[in-house]
Amino acid sequence: MNSMTGFGRAEIRKKDYRLQIELSSVNSRFLECVFRMPRVLAGVESRIKELVAQSISRGKVTVTVNLEESPASVSAAAIDPDIAEAYYRQLKRLKKRLNISGDVELGHIIAQPELLINSAKGLDEDRLWPDVQRSLLKAIAELQKMRGEEGRNLKNEMSRRVKRAAELVQTIEKQSPRNVAAYKARLEKRIKELGSEITLDAQRLAEEVTIYADRSDVTEECTRLRSHFDLFLGTLNAPGATGKRLNFILQEMGREANTIGSKSIDSATSTYAITLKEEIEKLREQAQNIE
Repeated sequence: MNSMTGFGRAEIRKKDYRLQIELSSVNSRFLECVFRMPRVLAGVESRIKELVAQSISRGKVTVTVNLEESPASVSAAAIDPDIAEAYYRQLKRLKKRLNISGDVELGHIIAQPELLINSAKGLDEDRLWPDVQRSLLKAIAELQKMRGEEGRNLKNEMSRRVKRAAELVQTIEKQSPRNVAAYKARLEKRIKELGSEITLDAQRLAEEVTIYADRSDVTEECTRLRSHFDLFLGTLNAPGATGKRLNFILQEMGREANTIGSKSIDSATSTYAITLKEEIEKLREQAQNIE
């Protein structure tokens, strides 16, 4: 079981450049890739996403690629005069059209990144892709390692919470008969306190107690919750992406816990029901981070 949170990094150094790839992932319902890369690598985004999708099924993955040319490579750069002249003419026309005073200066032109060309080997996506691929696979492996470690921690924590929730369900079940007996005792005491004004009718008392018992009975809900707990724990140990299934099971748990809360007439059961819903909500928050 993997978390959707993690980080991975890899780097390759060559004679004329240094390539570094960083991957960070956070929660998302589906796989989403966000790219922060130099323009020269814009054409390989789809290939990068394909490689990421081979290992990751859910999560928002930010792919950051840093490319630094060596001083020797940068020194071989030159300015393309044709592009410079084109920018100059366009800026002159724009200045005239907008009625802007002043001259077009050299700084306005050389600020354009397209002006620089590499008169040496040139760095393009075809040349860079093999190194990008190797670095990316290393970064994905590191990212997955961290996601796996975080997933194991979440699994242990969620298992403890399910155990706590199961203990609460058991307490609620044990409390239910005591609530009925306490309700019957309160009715009898109240009737005796009224004295001779009211005659104790055993049949009527039994009917009232039966109605109370039916309204407060949570046996079915507790049985279904135990079944959901078993299914949840089994899913935690299942291979592959299990986050969506865990969230579905938690929805069913929440419905049963809400029903128990609505049936809780006495304060003790109400308190246990609230605590149970809190545990399920904490499980839901943690499951949002499971792939």
